[in-house]
Amino acid sequence: MNFQHLCTHNDRNGNPRRLYVLINDDRRVAVWDEGYLGHHAVPGIFRDAAYNAERMNITPRLYRELLRELPSPKWAHDVPGYAHLRDYL
Repeated sequence: MNFQHLCTHNDRNGNPRRLYVLINDDRRVAVWDEGYLGHHAVPGIFRDAAYNAERMNITPRLYRELLRELPSPKWAHDVPGYAHLRDYL
């Protein structure tokens, strides 16, 4: 499990466009829009990893694609491949 903090420039209204992306086996499995929450946008069990994620710049197009294509579950056990976490909560 690894996280990336993907960032592009703010939208025309000045709102931030930053994502936390969960990487598992070199594959992106989930994404959370940071908004104004910071690393608290991701489910609790993943927050420390999100906080320490490597920041990378991306294009606005990739930002929109990732939000459209990947799930943004509210709970860690709803992330594909992490159903086993239900037992720990």
